Amino acid sequence: MKRLLLVLILTLSFQTLSKADDIRDFEIEGMSIGDSLLDYLSKSEIKKVIKITKNHYKYLKDPIKYREAYIFEPNNFKTYQTASLMFKQNDDNYKITFVRGMKDYIENLKGCFSQLDEITKEIEANISNFTKDVREGKSKLDKSGKSISYNTYYTLSSGDVIMLTCNNWDEKLRKKKNWTEGLSVVMRTKEMGNWLQGN
Repeated sequence: MKRLLLVLILTLSFQTLSKADDIRDFEIEGMSIGDSLLDYLSKSEIKKVIKITKNHYKYLKDPIKYREAYIFEPNNFKTYQTASLMFKQNDDNYKITFVRGMKDYIENLKGCFSQLDEITKEIEANISNFTKDVREGKSKLDKSGKSISYNTYYTLSSGDVIMLTCNNWDEKLRKKKNWTEGLSVVMRTKEMGNWLQGN
């Protein structure tokens, strides 16, 4: 299967590939929807990291239907600094249903927007049968209303989604919470999206 790379440098990909309609045709740092998480982490590593993320989705009605594993210090990543992958609880094959690549742009929203624009052009040149939705909104995690999230959603004909985000936290809150901010590129299945939306 030919896979399209969601990267930040356009010259690295999309030279002669045809249009893609399947979310599995895309990859972030070599990782794709449908892969096994065991291709990237051992079972012991997975058990260790999912303990860290066990409360991340406690606001959902079924908070551990899916589990999330982070790759915090990748040695072979070329573009992103951190990755997050999700799989269904009790899936012995650890089939990946969600892939996210993250890159820091601390107090550099302009730089994040620049990279987001490049990825937007890359995606639109290489997918067909999609709908695009651009949203800007205040983060629910910041009661002051000063933190803004800028999102672009590409929904494929299957219902699967590619989402590009630039987060801009209020600096006082970011420092207090020791949060990072910047670019996030997500691939997720339709089923995964329904769970995240509480459906």
